Amino acid sequence: MSHLLDQPDAEEEVLVVDFDNLSVINAVASNVSEWGFRLTSPDVGELYKNIGVRPKDANKLLRAHVTSVKGNDAAVVFSKSEKTVSDKRREKRNNVSIPVKIADFDGITEISGTIVDAGKNGCRITAKGLTALPDEVLLTMKKFDRAVVAEFAWRNDTSAGLRLLWDRTLERDDGYDESDDDVEVDAEMGAEENQDA
Repeated sequence: MSHLLDQPDAEEEVLVVDFDNLSVINAVASNVSEWGFRLTSPDVGELYKNIGVRPKDANKLLRAHVTSVKGNDAAVVFSKSEKTVSDKRREKRNNVSIPVKIADFDGITEISGTIVDAGKNGCRITAKGLTALPDEVLLTMKKFDRAVVAEFAWRNDTSAGLRLLWDRTLERDDGYDESDDDVEVDAEMGAEENQDA
């Protein structure tokens, strides 16, 4: 499914096998990112959690997990034991619980949430109403003296995966020193002591 990566309008018919209840359904995979994808089928309600997905012309199942089902759509993430389609996520992730504000650049829409896992280049958050936000957002945390620019890799209404764009700064001059870009966010988010951020 790597040819569908980061092309929100690209889709492909797939066969889905549920390993928990042994259901088999036909579905359409779309919105593929390094984190996961969306499955659409009138039979998607038959899926439980652990699934195998076979794109057409593939001779193996791709292991994945259903994270939520709404109507005919299911949000699916790649299994941790499976290499993602882009194999970009090579960094260690830390389980954390950090309060965060997620907002658009204009500050019109702001949502409170929690970062539940974090690494240097990305994090996963839980919050309500995430689909109301644009693709690029600002993350504000008490431990950081400035907002972090991030983009959604995947999302549903209650959780999302975000890429942290350390090289992006806000357009205004806020006195931020660009040498701070190499801060290890997994150390910062995983440790209680403050580092120079």
